[in-house]
Amino acid sequence: MTRQTWTAAVSALLFVIAAAIIAMTPVPFVTYSPGATHELLSPSGGEPVIAVEGLDTFESAGQMLVPTVSITRADAPVSLPEVLYAHWAPDREVYPREYVYPARTNATDVRNREAQQMATSRADAAAAALRAAGISVEQIPMVQSVASTGPAADKLFPGDFVVAIDDTPTPTVAAVREAIEKRGIGQSVMFTVRRDRTERVVAIDTAASKTQAGVPVWGGNLVMGYSYAPRIDIRLDPALGGSSAGLMMALAVFERVTPGDMAGDRVVAGTGAIDGAGTVTAVAGIREKLASAERAQADVFLVPDANCSDLAGVQSRVRVVSVGTLEDAIASLDLLNDPANEHLVKGCA
Repeated sequence: MTRQTWTAAVSALLFVIAAAIIAMTPVPFVTYSPGATHELLSPSGGEPVIAVEGLDTFESAGQMLVPTVSITRADAPVSLPEVLYAHWAPDREVYPREYVYPARTNATDVRNREAQQMATSRADAAAAALRAAGISVEQIPMVQSVASTGPAADKLFPGDFVVAIDDTPTPTVAAVREAIEKRGIGQSVMFTVRRDRTERVVAIDTAASKTQAGVPVWGGNLVMGYSYAPRIDIRLDPALGGSSAGLMMALAVFERVTPGDMAGDRVVAGTGAIDGAGTVTAVAGIREKLASAERAQADVFLVPDANCSDLAGVQSRVRVVSVGTLEDAIASLDLLNDPANEHLVKGCA
């Protein structure tokens, strides 16, 4: 072997080793790619995904899909080749890791946060759908969490509605806080709570706040919850998290509890966070969710108005419909059922 040949061989070997090291070295990015879709109107495992008690329910010939995004886990590395491929692929995106996962965030933190967001989204979606269907929905302070070593441990539970404090009605979270802070530290406070549709009185001795000197606390957190006569159970895959399924969950509940067939014989997919009043707000991963909907043969893709800019320049065979509220989405699907008026449905152009 000549010196030149030997030099070339060694150089090639060093290049391969260097390329392998670069390829295997994690880079501080996160990739988004199209994920699975989840059907809401058809039974899953023999059980309805949208289970309703206390109301007549109606079937639909169509489908309603929740498209998802596959995101690099907080504890998973990403290589440079993966980032480059995601950067150039039309249905994938790349973001700096700190943009998606703040510093000192671990996988458990992410799962817990997304599970809480999904629980809130389920509640908001059900409330918005029932209101749109003309069913009375009451907002009441609700226990969101209870500290395991606090005064309310094993006395109050997530999902309890706080109706009154010391026989004084508490229509807001602020009213509960004000009533408790009027008492002394260590004093007993009588919570009237509604649990499993039954009211009961629970005595809790307040403790001193660890963050505000001299302030009495009961040992938990409250949010505004929703109380209504029917029972609505949305049984989406428990692995799903976040709030972006809110719009489609609300539409599916509305479809189940109202006569007619809003979906028609179409496959309707969509995304968007929703609040209890039915306002639809922007979410992440719009391009990936549209690609997921395309793969599932969707006919319509509902997108929040505020996300239309994310689809600029994107070509799709799926009809994209932009909405700002649940009422917008219902009206758009009704118009699509009428060939004479479907041209009135708003897109993202």
